[in-house]
Amino acid sequence: MKKLLLMALMAVCLTVNAQEKRDITLKDGENDDWTMHIGIGVNLVTGVSDGYEFAPFKSWDIQWTVVQYNYTPKNAKQTYSIGLGLNWRNYGLKDNGTSFEKVGDVVGLGAFPNNAGSRYSSVQTLAINVPLLFTQKVSKDVSFTVGPIVNFNVGGWVKRNYEIGDNDYDISTCKIGQAPVTVSAFGMVDIDGFGIFCKYSPMKVFKKDRGPEFNSFTLGFYF
Repeated sequence: MKKLLLMALMAVCLTVNAQEKRDITLKDGENDDWTMHIGIGVNLVTGVSDGYEFAPFKSWDIQWTVVQYNYTPKNAKQTYSIGLGLNWRNYGLKDNGTSFEKVGDVVGLGAFPNNAGSRYSSVQTLAINVPLLFTQKVSKDVSFTVGPIVNFNVGGWVKRNYEIGDNDYDISTCKIGQAPVTVSAFGMVDIDGFGIFCKYSPMKVFKKDRGPEFNSFTLGFYF
């Protein structure tokens, strides 16, 4: 899923005319425009259930705002935006022999085979998201953006990857009971079209009693 999403982003970026602006501008108007944005960050997991150890650099967040409408009143320094996009999130465990495993309807901790190598296990989600953002321009090249992002979590998977001898095992389990709708708080500072963003997701990834309790704080770059 991650590879497909990255390929789609690269293909779109290569076909969009972004020569005069650092933003990927789809349509430019007098007081409004339509843009596209990409955010790539690291998920720092918080509020973790006992026994779970997450690895930050095995936990990623890729946000692709396919289309965003931005309205700036005449002579104003404020911009109001609404968008529609996709958000792929990955929460990877440290390689300490444990893995995610779904038993019945509940996702919990399992174990890799004793002789397994190259071990990796994660929870992944895919959401259709709607950012509702407010941007305050501070100077010609500097602005701040804040607002909620509503996530409609349409997919969820538990992944287990490992090797035994010359054999590779890639096990994916779907219908993991992810929370159907979550809301994240988004904040960003933009300097000359280059953004550094943070995103806090206070709502749990799983429905109640369907998996471990945790949420995340994301840091990354936004274009």
